[in-house]
Amino acid sequence: MTRSREGFTLIEVMVALTLLSIILLSFANAATAVAVRGRTNDLVAKRTAALQGEANKFATVPFSSLAAWSTADQSFTKGNFTYTRRLSITALASNRDSIKITIVPATDTTKKDYAILFRTKPTTSSLLCSSC
Repeated sequence: MTRSREGFTLIEVMVALTLLSIILLSFANAATAVAVRGRTNDLVAKRTAALQGEANKFATVPFSSLAAWSTADQSFTKGNFTYTRRLSITALASNRDSIKITIVPATDTTKKDYAILFRTKPTTSSLLCSSC
């Protein structure tokens, strides 16, 4: 005597659920990787913006006042980004200085970055000297 089968057997349901779980785990792994990459990109963008701001600040400081600038580590918060600025000013010659600015994020101290600026003393006191 043969019976007609309707529906799924327990084995078929278990195989389908196993395949579904493997696919969902793959999606979860990919989503985690995307989230980590996004967080890293956010930190890099904020660190770069802070470094650019600090570099712009020291590019506009008059050359004569660079030697008096404090080189102690200072912490700043801009928006939701907190960082420590490390500063090193080295006199290369009487009319040339090197400024190394290091930005260390508070959230991940291994992700620091730096920029080196070279400043030269102007030859005249006029910034708009056209005959120089």
